[in-house]
Amino acid sequence: MRLRLCPIAICFALSAINAQSPPPLPTWQDEIAKNFLPYHQLTTADFPIDDSAHPETSFWLGTFLHYYYHSLGKSTPGGVIYAYVTDWTIFSGLDKSQTSRRSTAGNIKDDLPYAQAILDLNEIYARQMAALPPGELPSGRGDNFAAAQADLDARVKAFYQERSKTFNTEKDAFVKETKRGQNKKKVRELAAAIKKRLDATPATPAPSRSPTVSPVPSTTTAPSAR
Repeated sequence: MRLRLCPIAICFALSAINAQSPPPLPTWQDEIAKNFLPYHQLTTADFPIDDSAHPETSFWLGTFLHYYYHSLGKSTPGGVIYAYVTDWTIFSGLDKSQTSRRSTAGNIKDDLPYAQAILDLNEIYARQMAALPPGELPSGRGDNFAAAQADLDARVKAFYQERSKTFNTEKDAFVKETKRGQNKKKVRELAAAIKKRLDATPATPAPSRSPTVSPVPSTTTAPSAR
């Protein structure tokens, strides 16, 4: 399972004459409407039976991390346009549409600590991303506003992908050390340590007010199975 990526930039230009206010960023209401649920403690109800979805596994867990941002474009006397990230918002949690179990999986309640630990890891990295101030995010440049925005989008995407490598490495190590959840003792040990880290990582609330616009993100996914 890699992070579900959803980059969206809502840009606006600023000149010495006037500034255009950007539209509101998406909110949790918009995410939930697309079956993306906020981080929570998993229950068996989060894993509906679907024998056709992933018949090769007992259950399938989908997590996601979506980032959205406003960007600000500034022109220089030399004609170069710079684009900067301003408002930065992260949504993360359970991808309900990508989470299921087989009818023959047995008592999936026994596997919840394993699945929860992976969701907890996802949440740790999401909170770390959400806490980043705009000044630590990449900027873009170009000969015009469109080029500067495209450069910014590419740099932010690369920045995210580089940071997500740490998550994927740790997730893969957890899966391997626990023998895909079969070693229950190791699951309990590692899951407790992950939960302790999560509790020590402050959450940054995402917008909850319904926006006047709702951008449609482009999304890629590769959820993890057990």
